[in-house]
Amino acid sequence: GSLAHADPSAEYPAILTALEGTVVARGPRGERTLGASELFETYLTTSLGPDEMLVEVRVPAMPEGAGFAFEEFSRRHGDFAIVGIAAMLVVQGERCMAARLVTAGAGPVPIRLRESEEILERDGCSTAAIEAAARRAGELVDPDTDIHASAAYRRNLTRVLTGRALRRAFARLGGR
Repeated sequence: GSLAHADPSAEYPAILTALEGTVVARGPRGERTLGASELFETYLTTSLGPDEMLVEVRVPAMPEGAGFAFEEFSRRHGDFAIVGIAAMLVVQGERCMAARLVTAGAGPVPIRLRESEEILERDGCSTAAIEAAARRAGELVDPDTDIHASAAYRRNLTRVLTGRALRRAFARLGGR
């Protein structure tokens, strides 16, 4: 339901994007498999036809050396997040082999923070690299202001939550 609803503040769309999952849509013309970037088009809008429904979600197993975390902020527990961050790191030794950072609530669809990912893949998961990636994440988003939060507040939340999510993901794989 959450994936088909495509609320950009919801957790599942960001998590599906970060974990590079796919969905299977079924309709009268058969089945088709879609990646997250193909599914989510804009606010509350997917590429599903009016005669299609999601029947399956596929999330690949995380690779060896992977850590995942999701951080979000909402005004009240259980509310949709103002901003959320899904973070996955794959680390071998001191090297960050892969990073996935995806926002919820900072745009019309889940947003991959590719420049922040590149910082980690280049510089590793040191405290300085995590801080640089988080700082860049706050600069990369261009959120709207609405009744829940200003654009500036959402950018700041993106920065803060990216740092928290990265530290938790790193800690979960035995990081310092």
